[in-house]
Amino acid sequence: MWREYQFDVKTALGAISGERVKEAADLLRRAKFQNSNVWLVGNGGSAATASHFANDLLKMAGIHAIAISDLTPTITAYGNDDGWGNMYAHVLEQMLLPQDVLICISCSGNSRNVVESLKMAKNHKLPMLRTIVLTGDDVNSELAKLQPDVIIYVPFKDIRVQEDCHLVICHAIAGSLRT
Repeated sequence: MWREYQFDVKTALGAISGERVKEAADLLRRAKFQNSNVWLVGNGGSAATASHFANDLLKMAGIHAIAISDLTPTITAYGNDDGWGNMYAHVLEQMLLPQDVLICISCSGNSRNVVESLKMAKNHKLPMLRTIVLTGDDVNSELAKLQPDVIIYVPFKDIRVQEDCHLVICHAIAGSLRT
């Protein structure tokens, strides 16, 4: 069991575009120098990864990073009153600044509230806003169709492997931005 899973994670990590990871790190480096905010969204395990990444960006790299899923009272109020599919988008609509960065994490690439947050950001007409997506293996997902500035695919079917790879990517980026 362990050896097979270890092999799967190594295989998936080896298939991830290092160029795209570098592009994401460069985008976040620019955000840091511009004192931009970095907003992160995800559900379930991806929400935990978003929270972890926000912590690492803030603590290791001094980047203003906020995982919206950590704003529990706010997102549950929006979810309850306006629908769970827009709970992140409503927060972003109030908080996004022109030079900010939005990071969307979704293994399927089709999580409605994550997709809606990217749609809202793209439609907000903020010319300097940049977007990064970490997703699974579906190059035709809803997030991919929205054409984020950087999209990093984990080309592997197993969601556990995808989630593990997302965390490795986040650690690699945060480590490269360490101050």
